Amino acid sequence: MKIAIVTDIHHGPASHTKLAGWDALAVLDDFVAFATEQGADLILDLGDHISDTDLEQDRRVAAEVAACLAKFPGPRVHLLGNHDVEQLSIADNEAIFGQSMASRVVDLGGIRLIAWQPDVTMTRGTGFAPTGSHLDWLVAALEADERPAIIATHLPFSGNAQIGNHYFEHNAEFSRHPDHAEVRAAVERTGRAALWLSGHVHWTTIATVQGIVHVSLHSLSERFTTFPLPACAFALLDIADGTLTLDVRGNEPLFVRLPFRASSERRWLLPMGPFWPTEPTQPSA
Repeated sequence: MKIAIVTDIHHGPASHTKLAGWDALAVLDDFVAFATEQGADLILDLGDHISDTDLEQDRRVAAEVAACLAKFPGPRVHLLGNHDVEQLSIADNEAIFGQSMASRVVDLGGIRLIAWQPDVTMTRGTGFAPTGSHLDWLVAALEADERPAIIATHLPFSGNAQIGNHYFEHNAEFSRHPDHAEVRAAVERTGRAALWLSGHVHWTTIATVQGIVHVSLHSLSERFTTFPLPACAFALLDIADGTLTLDVRGNEPLFVRLPFRASSERRWLLPMGPFWPTEPTQPSA
Protein backbone atom coordinates (compact mmCIF):
# COMPACT_ATOMS: atom_id res chain seq x y z
CA MET A 1 0.00 0.00 0.00
CA LYS A 2 1.48 3.31 -1.10
CA ILE A 3 0.11 6.64 0.15
CA ALA A 4 1.45 9.95 -1.19
CA ILE A 5 1.17 12.66 1.47
CA VAL A 6 1.20 16.45 1.31
CA THR A 7 0.29 19.08 3.88
CA ASP A 8 0.28 22.80 4.61
CA ILE A 9 0.39 23.89 0.99
CA HIS A 10 -0.60 27.44 1.96
CA HIS A 11 -1.34 28.57 -1.57
CA GLY A 12 -2.08 32.27 -1.51
CA PRO A 13 -0.38 35.56 -0.72
CA ALA A 14 3.26 35.97 0.19
CA SER A 15 4.34 35.95 3.83
CA HIS A 16 7.57 36.53 5.73
CA THR A 17 8.37 32.80 5.60
CA LYS A 18 7.60 32.32 1.89
CA LEU A 19 10.16 32.81 -0.85
CA ALA A 20 9.25 35.87 -2.91
CA GLY A 21 7.57 34.84 -6.15
CA TRP A 22 7.31 31.19 -5.06
CA ASP A 23 4.54 29.22 -6.78
CA ALA A 24 2.91 26.52 -4.68
CA LEU A 25 1.03 25.13 -7.66
CA ALA A 26 4.21 24.31 -9.58
CA VAL A 27 5.54 22.28 -6.64
CA LEU A 28 2.11 20.72 -6.15
CA ASP A 29 2.25 19.61 -9.79
CA ASP A 30 5.61 17.98 -8.98
CA PHE A 31 3.95 16.18 -6.07
CA VAL A 32 1.13 14.84 -8.24
CA ALA A 33 3.64 13.68 -10.85
CA PHE A 34 5.69 11.99 -8.12
CA ALA A 35 2.62 10.24 -6.68
CA THR A 36 1.64 9.02 -10.15
CA GLU A 37 5.15 7.82 -11.07
CA GLN A 38 5.53 5.98 -7.76
CA GLY A 39 2.24 4.16 -8.28
CA ALA A 40 0.61 5.60 -5.16
CA ASP A 41 -2.73 4.01 -4.32
CA LEU A 42 -4.08 7.31 -3.02
CA ILE A 43 -3.18 10.87 -2.14
CA LEU A 44 -3.59 12.01 1.46
CA ASP A 45 -3.80 15.77 1.98
CA LEU A 46 -3.54 16.82 5.63
CA GLY A 47 -4.99 20.33 5.28
CA ASP A 48 -4.15 24.03 5.23
CA HIS A 49 -4.51 24.22 1.48
CA ILE A 50 -4.45 28.02 1.52
CA SER A 51 -3.22 31.10 3.34
CA ASP A 52 -6.54 32.76 4.07
CA THR A 53 -7.32 36.39 3.23
CA ASP A 54 -10.96 36.97 2.32
CA LEU A 55 -13.87 34.88 1.13
CA GLU A 56 -13.57 35.60 -2.60
CA GLN A 57 -9.82 35.01 -2.82
CA ASP A 58 -9.95 31.97 -0.54
CA ARG A 59 -12.51 30.34 -2.86
CA ARG A 60 -10.29 31.05 -5.85
CA VAL A 61 -7.00 29.75 -4.43
CA ALA A 62 -8.65 26.69 -2.84
CA ALA A 63 -10.17 25.84 -6.23
CA GLU A 64 -6.71 26.09 -7.81
CA VAL A 65 -5.32 23.64 -5.25
CA ALA A 66 -8.25 21.26 -5.79
CA ALA A 67 -7.84 21.37 -9.56
CA CYS A 68 -4.14 20.61 -9.26
CA LEU A 69 -4.64 17.62 -6.95
CA ALA A 70 -7.48 16.35 -9.15
CA LYS A 71 -4.87 15.57 -11.83
CA PHE A 72 -3.95 12.50 -9.81
CA PRO A 73 -5.62 9.48 -11.48
CA GLY A 74 -6.50 7.72 -8.22
CA PRO A 75 -8.52 8.46 -5.08
CA ARG A 76 -7.78 11.40 -2.79
CA VAL A 77 -8.49 11.96 0.89
CA HIS A 78 -8.61 15.59 2.03
CA LEU A 79 -8.57 17.00 5.55
CA LEU A 80 -9.24 20.59 6.60
CA GLY A 81 -6.74 22.80 8.39
CA ASN A 82 -7.41 25.92 10.42
CA HIS A 83 -6.63 28.27 7.50
CA ASP A 84 -9.14 26.41 5.31
CA VAL A 85 -12.03 27.31 7.63
CA GLU A 86 -11.05 30.84 8.60
CA GLN A 87 -13.20 32.35 5.83
CA LEU A 88 -14.62 29.30 4.03
CA SER A 89 -17.27 27.05 5.54
CA ILE A 90 -16.97 23.27 5.64
CA ALA A 91 -19.66 23.17 2.93
CA ASP A 92 -17.59 25.55 0.78
CA ASN A 93 -14.61 23.23 1.06
CA GLU A 94 -16.70 20.16 0.28
CA ALA A 95 -18.02 21.80 -2.87
CA ILE A 96 -14.53 22.87 -3.96
CA PHE A 97 -12.83 19.52 -3.32
CA GLY A 98 -15.79 17.38 -4.37
CA GLN A 99 -15.95 15.19 -1.29
CA SER A 100 -17.13 15.10 2.29
CA MET A 101 -14.88 16.67 4.89
CA ALA A 102 -16.45 14.71 7.74
CA SER A 103 -14.47 12.08 9.63
CA ARG A 104 -14.41 8.84 7.67
CA VAL A 105 -12.80 5.40 7.44
CA VAL A 106 -11.08 4.37 4.22
CA ASP A 107 -10.68 0.62 3.67
CA LEU A 108 -7.19 -0.18 2.37
CA GLY A 109 -7.40 -3.94 2.43
CA GLY A 110 -5.31 -5.23 5.31
CA ILE A 111 -5.25 -1.83 7.02
CA ARG A 112 -7.57 1.12 7.55
CA LEU A 113 -7.06 4.85 7.13
CA ILE A 114 -9.09 6.91 9.58
CA ALA A 115 -9.32 10.51 8.39
CA TRP A 116 -10.34 12.21 11.63
CA GLN A 117 -11.76 15.72 11.40
CA PRO A 118 -12.42 17.36 14.77
CA ASP A 119 -13.09 21.10 14.74
CA VAL A 120 -9.92 22.89 13.56
CA THR A 121 -11.20 26.45 13.99
CA MET A 122 -8.51 28.45 15.76
CA THR A 123 -9.70 31.23 18.06
CA ARG A 124 -7.44 34.19 18.72
CA GLY A 125 -6.19 34.14 22.31
CA THR A 126 -7.46 30.66 23.19
CA GLY A 127 -6.42 28.34 20.36
CA PHE A 128 -8.38 25.22 19.46
CA ALA A 129 -11.44 23.67 21.07
CA PRO A 130 -11.38 20.26 22.77
CA THR A 131 -12.29 17.43 20.41
CA GLY A 132 -15.45 16.61 22.40
CA SER A 133 -17.82 14.12 20.78
CA HIS A 134 -15.40 13.67 17.88
CA LEU A 135 -13.29 11.55 20.23
CA ASP A 136 -16.22 9.19 20.84
CA TRP A 137 -16.48 8.72 17.07
CA LEU A 138 -12.75 7.99 16.76
CA VAL A 139 -12.72 5.39 19.56
CA ALA A 140 -15.79 3.69 18.07
CA ALA A 141 -14.15 3.61 14.63
CA LEU A 142 -10.99 2.06 16.06
CA GLU A 143 -12.87 -0.55 18.08
CA ALA A 144 -15.10 -1.52 15.13
CA ASP A 145 -12.33 -3.42 13.33
CA GLU A 146 -9.24 -5.34 14.42
CA ARG A 147 -7.11 -4.32 11.42
CA PRO A 148 -4.26 -1.92 12.29
CA ALA A 149 -5.24 1.68 11.66
CA ILE A 150 -3.56 4.79 10.36
CA ILE A 151 -5.04 7.94 11.89
CA ALA A 152 -4.71 11.17 9.88
CA THR A 153 -5.35 14.59 11.40
CA HIS A 154 -4.34 18.15 10.68
CA LEU A 155 -3.03 18.85 14.20
CA PRO A 156 -0.55 16.47 15.84
CA PHE A 157 -1.42 14.45 18.94
CA SER A 158 2.03 13.18 19.91
CA GLY A 159 2.54 15.75 22.67
CA ASN A 160 5.98 16.56 21.22
CA ALA A 161 7.76 19.66 22.49
CA GLN A 162 7.87 22.60 20.09
CA ILE A 163 11.33 23.80 21.16
CA GLY A 164 12.97 25.49 18.18
CA ASN A 165 9.76 25.80 16.19
CA HIS A 166 9.47 29.24 14.58
CA TYR A 167 5.74 29.48 15.28
CA PHE A 168 5.07 27.34 18.31
CA GLU A 169 8.02 27.40 20.73
CA HIS A 170 6.33 30.28 22.55
CA ASN A 171 2.80 29.42 21.40
CA ALA A 172 2.54 25.70 22.09
CA GLU A 173 -1.16 25.94 22.91
CA PHE A 174 -1.80 26.77 19.24
CA SER A 175 0.04 23.66 18.05
CA ARG A 176 -2.49 21.13 19.42
CA HIS A 177 -5.93 20.53 20.82
CA PRO A 178 -6.08 21.18 24.57
CA ASP A 179 -7.24 17.60 25.26
CA HIS A 180 -4.47 15.99 23.18
CA ALA A 181 -3.26 13.86 26.12
CA GLU A 182 -6.79 12.55 26.78
CA VAL A 183 -7.23 11.76 23.08
CA ARG A 184 -3.87 10.01 22.89
CA ALA A 185 -4.66 7.90 25.96
CA ALA A 186 -8.09 6.91 24.62
CA VAL A 187 -6.57 5.81 21.31
CA GLU A 188 -3.80 3.89 23.09
CA ARG A 189 -6.37 1.98 25.16
CA THR A 190 -7.98 0.57 22.02
CA GLY A 191 -4.68 -1.00 20.93
CA ARG A 192 -5.75 -0.66 17.29
CA ALA A 193 -3.68 2.28 15.98
CA ALA A 194 -0.30 1.75 14.34
CA LEU A 195 0.51 5.15 12.82
CA TRP A 196 -0.66 8.75 13.33
CA LEU A 197 -0.02 11.26 10.52
CA SER A 198 -0.38 15.02 10.88
CA GLY A 199 0.73 18.42 9.59
CA HIS A 200 0.18 21.92 11.01
CA VAL A 201 3.50 22.41 12.85
CA HIS A 202 5.58 22.89 9.66
CA TRP A 203 8.39 20.47 10.41
CA THR A 204 8.99 16.75 10.11
CA THR A 205 9.09 14.84 13.39
CA ILE A 206 8.84 11.15 14.28
CA ALA A 207 8.09 9.82 17.77
CA THR A 208 6.83 6.45 18.95
CA VAL A 209 4.52 6.77 21.97
CA GLN A 210 3.04 3.66 23.60
CA GLY A 211 3.64 1.69 20.40
CA ILE A 212 2.04 4.21 18.01
CA VAL A 213 4.33 5.94 15.51
CA HIS A 214 3.49 9.65 15.33
CA VAL A 215 4.68 11.53 12.24
CA SER A 216 4.26 15.24 11.55
CA LEU A 217 5.14 16.14 7.96
CA HIS A 218 6.80 19.36 6.87
CA SER A 219 4.90 22.02 4.94
CA LEU A 220 5.11 22.31 1.16
CA SER A 221 5.67 26.07 1.37
CA GLU A 222 7.50 26.64 4.67
CA ARG A 223 11.18 27.61 4.85
CA PHE A 224 12.03 28.34 8.49
CA THR A 225 14.09 25.11 8.66
CA THR A 226 15.37 25.29 5.06
CA PHE A 227 16.06 29.02 4.64
CA PRO A 228 16.42 30.56 2.09
CA LEU A 229 14.68 27.81 0.11
CA PRO A 230 11.15 26.53 0.76
CA ALA A 231 10.92 23.01 2.14
CA CYS A 232 8.91 21.76 -0.89
CA ALA A 233 8.06 18.76 1.29
CA PHE A 234 5.92 15.79 0.35
CA ALA A 235 6.24 12.12 1.13
CA LEU A 236 5.54 8.55 0.09
CA LEU A 237 4.42 6.11 2.75
CA ASP A 238 4.83 2.45 1.74
CA ILE A 239 3.40 -0.29 3.96
CA ALA A 240 4.20 -3.92 3.18
CA ASP A 241 4.97 -7.11 5.12
CA GLY A 242 4.59 -5.50 8.53
CA THR A 243 7.00 -2.66 7.74
CA LEU A 244 6.45 1.00 6.94
CA THR A 245 8.89 3.14 5.00
CA LEU A 246 8.49 6.89 4.84
CA ASP A 247 10.36 8.74 2.11
CA VAL A 248 10.17 12.52 2.60
CA ARG A 249 11.25 14.50 -0.44
CA GLY A 250 12.18 18.18 -0.83
CA ASN A 251 14.87 20.38 0.69
CA GLU A 252 14.87 18.56 4.03
CA PRO A 253 14.67 14.91 2.98
CA LEU A 254 14.25 12.02 5.38
CA PHE A 255 13.97 8.26 4.96
CA VAL A 256 12.86 5.96 7.77
CA ARG A 257 11.89 2.28 8.10
CA LEU A 258 9.90 1.07 11.12
CA PRO A 259 7.62 -1.82 12.09
CA PHE A 260 3.97 -1.33 11.18
CA ARG A 261 1.74 -3.02 13.73
CA ALA A 262 -1.20 -2.22 15.96
CA SER A 263 0.02 -0.96 19.31
CA SER A 264 -1.57 -3.94 21.12
CA GLU A 265 0.87 -6.29 19.40
CA ARG A 266 3.71 -5.09 21.59
CA ARG A 267 2.52 -3.29 24.69
CA TRP A 268 4.79 -0.79 26.40
CA LEU A 269 5.21 -0.74 30.14
CA LEU A 270 3.32 2.21 31.59
CA PRO A 271 5.42 5.18 32.76
CA MET A 272 6.61 4.81 36.34
CA GLY A 273 6.08 7.38 39.05
CA PRO A 274 8.68 9.83 40.39
CA PHE A 275 11.98 8.25 41.45
CA TRP A 276 11.87 10.08 44.76
CA PRO A 277 8.33 10.95 45.80
CA THR A 278 8.05 14.13 47.75
CA GLU A 279 7.79 13.46 51.47
CA PRO A 280 4.60 14.83 53.02
CA THR A 281 5.23 18.01 54.93
CA GLN A 282 4.96 17.57 58.70
CA PRO A 283 2.64 20.07 60.37
CA SER A 284 4.47 22.55 62.52
CA ALA A 285 4.02 22.34 66.26
